Amino acid sequence: MSVIISVQQVVTMFILMLVGYLCSQLKFIHEQTAKDMTNLLLYIVSPCLIVNAFLQKFSWKRLEIFGMIFLVVLASMLVMIVLSKVIFARRIIKAPAKRAVLLYSATYSNAGFMGIPLAQAIIGNNGVFFAVPYLVVYNLFMWTHGKGLFQLKNRESLGLRLRDAIINPNIIATAVGLLLFILQIKLPSIVKSPITYITDLNTPLSMLVIGTNLGALNLHNAWKDKLAWSAVLVRNLIFPIIVMLLLFNVSLGQEATLTTLILISCPVAGTIVLFSLLSNFDIEFPTKIMCLSTLVSIVTVPLMILLASILGI
Repeated sequence: MSVIISVQQVVTMFILMLVGYLCSQLKFIHEQTAKDMTNLLLYIVSPCLIVNAFLQKFSWKRLEIFGMIFLVVLASMLVMIVLSKVIFARRIIKAPAKRAVLLYSATYSNAGFMGIPLAQAIIGNNGVFFAVPYLVVYNLFMWTHGKGLFQLKNRESLGLRLRDAIINPNIIATAVGLLLFILQIKLPSIVKSPITYITDLNTPLSMLVIGTNLGALNLHNAWKDKLAWSAVLVRNLIFPIIVMLLLFNVSLGQEATLTTLILISCPVAGTIVLFSLLSNFDIEFPTKIMCLSTLVSIVTVPLMILLASILGI
């Protein structure tokens, strides 16, 4: 059943992406508008979504699973970082900037803008709850290891990058949400209702933003880039399968396992373009990878869920 639902939800999200793409092409949404929408998602909608997921009855079992997911994702990230360095070794990829992009694209999925909406659509509020430990590990690695990949010169200290990770809105929202969950603090309806309304913006707004980013793709040129396709193969298929095998040996429960698999199976993170811009890299190559990976995910995400159901995960 989850396979059928996942296909339906992925198709629904791609229709929303198509709306964003058309709005971009018709100049209904301009570049600055897309940036403003992204900021709205990062600093308002996503934190509200996370806090809202914690507004439920406390359970030691849930807290235990939460911690187990954290450890599984931590192990997965370390495995992906090591394997990506082997796959895209310096002797194979000579250009430092391209190698940085490839290493990042292989390791970091679009868990926030695509993974959470998909988990929420398929699993519901529990999908968001079980996605939080993934996001915590993801953000810690992304702002330390991930950001560091792009700093070929004048690299920031680990302390500064760790500070950026800790003050990330999602990390702060997680800390607030955990306190509310553990202490069972009930928010008054005058506070809870606006949070719920803002949470409902997450899926459509995320898909519109991704769709506007697709407007930057020259599909004819991207289609011929074998190096870009190698990154897509690793991000969309190879690494999700490896993590799936890891999940096969861990007892997290169906909802937590499916949530983790969805987030790891998502396409390349949009932050690949942001970090490329900040480091004065040519953004054509990372944009190709991001867009191709996103387009291919309409097939690969349901495929990963199908494989998991066949394996009985």
